[in-house]
Amino acid sequence: MAAAATPAYAAAPTGDVVVNGSLDNGVKGWWASKNTPIKVAGGRLCAQVPAGGDNVWAAMIGQSGVAVQAGQTYQLSFEATATKTTRIRSVVQGGGETHAAIVDGYPEVGGSPKKFTYAATAKVSDSEAQVLFQVGGADAPYTLCLDNVSLVPVHQSVVNGSLDNGVKGWWASKNTPIEATGGRLCAQVPAGGDNVWAAMIGQSGIAVEAGKTYRLSFKASATRTVKIRSLVQGGGETHSAIVDGYPEVGTGSRTYAYQNTARVSDREAQVLFQVGGADAPYTLCLDDILLTD
Repeated sequence: MAAAATPAYAAAPTGDVVVNGSLDNGVKGWWASKNTPIKVAGGRLCAQVPAGGDNVWAAMIGQSGVAVQAGQTYQLSFEATATKTTRIRSVVQGGGETHAAIVDGYPEVGGSPKKFTYAATAKVSDSEAQVLFQVGGADAPYTLCLDNVSLVPVHQSVVNGSLDNGVKGWWASKNTPIEATGGRLCAQVPAGGDNVWAAMIGQSGIAVEAGKTYRLSFKASATRTVKIRSLVQGGGETHSAIVDGYPEVGTGSRTYAYQNTARVSDREAQVLFQVGGADAPYTLCLDDILLTD
């Protein structure tokens, strides 16, 4: 479930709804479970994570009272290191009884500083959402350090990327029927085809601007492990790639992310999932498809 690590921003983007994400003011605005003491060390928030706990929320670092608006896409990003390689949960969740996840990621954090980025669209407005790092269930104690935590509203170019409106806005090759199932777009991928574009799922008419960096992210799972091509390409004769990735998708839903800078402006670009050439049929399911800049 790890997202692609990307270089750190020079400064937090405008519109950040996290308070003191740079940790310049100590741990102001942040709290932690009683079993997970926190302090600022070297300009970072460092937590002493205990061993044990029956679930990830048995130990947490967080910030409450974060306001999100329905229909707005938010990007959660942060830098993290840990004294041992471990997987944590980074989540923005609603403040209601269900604590529904708005942005959700499971980064693998190690000794080298990395930036992790996840994005999703809020389905409901909530003035009491929380940014959480859930770290319970560790097999041994360790120290986790966080810095440059931000949650910013971003522009989303894809229509109905959350699949809340069925498959509206999406099309597929005739040999690759699609339907909305359980809030996801699921495609019946056929066997055969001489190339990856022999079977596709896509969305057309997307505007991109030269010089802007675009990030394509999505959740995907398949009934068997397969490698697909995820692509943002121009609408001209050359169909030049703007963002291009070849994720290996398995049976568990994971988040994948790729980014690149557009060289030319194009009002008819496409987001595509090219799945031709499979050696046997399978089902591919997609969700939270975002093209942000």
